[in-house]
Amino acid sequence: MLFQTSAFCFILILLLLFYIFPGSARKWVLLLASLVFIRWQGGISGLLVIAAITLIAYASGIAIGNLSQKGKERATQIISVVSIIFFVMVLFGWKYLDIILSIFPVKIPSIVLNAGIPIGLSFYSFQAISYMADLRLGKMEPHKNFIDFALYMVWFPKWMSGPIERVGSFTQQIEKLGQVKLFDENRIKRGLSYTLWGLFMKLVIADRLGVMVDTVYSDIPEYGALTLALTAALYSIQIYCDFAGYTNTMIGISSLFGLELTQNFRIPYLAENVVEFWRRWHISLSSFLKDYIYIPLGGNRKGNARKALNTIVVFIVCGAWHGAGLSFLAWGLMHGIFNVLAGNLKKGKANISILVTGNIGRVVNFIIVTFAWIFFRASSFREGLSFVRGMLPFGSSLSATAGLAARDGLYLGASQIQWIIGALAVIILVVADIYSEKRKELFPELIVEKWSIPCRAALLTFITLVILIFGKYGLGDEIRSFVYMQF
Repeated sequence: MLFQTSAFCFILILLLLFYIFPGSARKWVLLLASLVFIRWQGGISGLLVIAAITLIAYASGIAIGNLSQKGKERATQIISVVSIIFFVMVLFGWKYLDIILSIFPVKIPSIVLNAGIPIGLSFYSFQAISYMADLRLGKMEPHKNFIDFALYMVWFPKWMSGPIERVGSFTQQIEKLGQVKLFDENRIKRGLSYTLWGLFMKLVIADRLGVMVDTVYSDIPEYGALTLALTAALYSIQIYCDFAGYTNTMIGISSLFGLELTQNFRIPYLAENVVEFWRRWHISLSSFLKDYIYIPLGGNRKGNARKALNTIVVFIVCGAWHGAGLSFLAWGLMHGIFNVLAGNLKKGKANISILVTGNIGRVVNFIIVTFAWIFFRASSFREGLSFVRGMLPFGSSLSATAGLAARDGLYLGASQIQWIIGALAVIILVVADIYSEKRKELFPELIVEKWSIPCRAALLTFITLVILIFGKYGLGDEIRSFVYMQF
């Protein structure tokens, strides 16, 4: 719940401290602030888990760095593999704890059971895994500066929902924190543009559409086929605006401190097919899965059949990474199959490849991605099947538009004015994405690089007013948590 008023006060105070302290102390300020923030938002258990993973990854790297040349390669393999297995066991063990306990009824300390999955566990676990994997592959030397490494692991803007950063590029920026100037016009413009656009996506669109989506998913059998289809489309937009809104906001906030985060989204719903979609959606995760699972499995180097199998395995892992249960595995399997089919269709005759290219490909991609999101959003595989069954022409005795009529003046849990605001905001988003796609650049970057000062000032002022007037924000539980916080 990072969009609390108190969280923004925290960031403003930290900015003041960052520029007041001398350059040599800045990394310490950011590290301590990140630990305080994690303790505040994630509790003591969240802080202890990320601290333990950070210490183990750092110590394992130091152990590898201290090895003598004799037998170093084998010892490096052993240390790195054991560390990776440990991180994987922590990550998937925690996610699948209920399933594991149902098979192996061992006694688990109540403090672990009551704590739940720590916020951001998937993201910083994968950071630790990528670090150890790179050491194992000889891509880098062990990082010796503990403060730099710890800040890489716990930097609070990416703690909740990524992106999954690589240690080398991030720590290089940490080393230059002392050179960051208070009045850097380009950095301030970039920070404001990304932050405000991200807040618009999250607070004006995602949180508004989330009310409608939650209303339908709370009682699926009460809604007709067209209502369910509309809800599926709304969730596609919601999760995009929620996750990309988070990423853009955190890129903006982080850049104010001189730390650039990896861009996680590049207008994914304008991709021509699902293969391209995954090059634009959750880019840091896609890159991780490609580098550390797909390529080690053989990638596309061992024939089409093996390539197809490797692709499906990668997406099943992707589904399992997101959460326990058949619904996530089904979502991952569907994307694996869609990727294999899209790759083969692209090689087919022109009348077939049209399904994965151009505007037709974009429409097909949005439909199949939206269909897969049904199982991602569902609380169980059975609920996902119930949703799909209700979308079929004869899957329900209800009329196709059942549930769309007003109930107590609300349409799917939202008033008419909320629908109008949501629709207008989505239109603004679509126009901005199409505009950005044609210019091959992200919208916040275009605002910074291509717009004149008056146009930029007018747009940012307009977005600010829209957020203040129409954004769904406030205190405590009035704010919706980010969708990806649960992962």
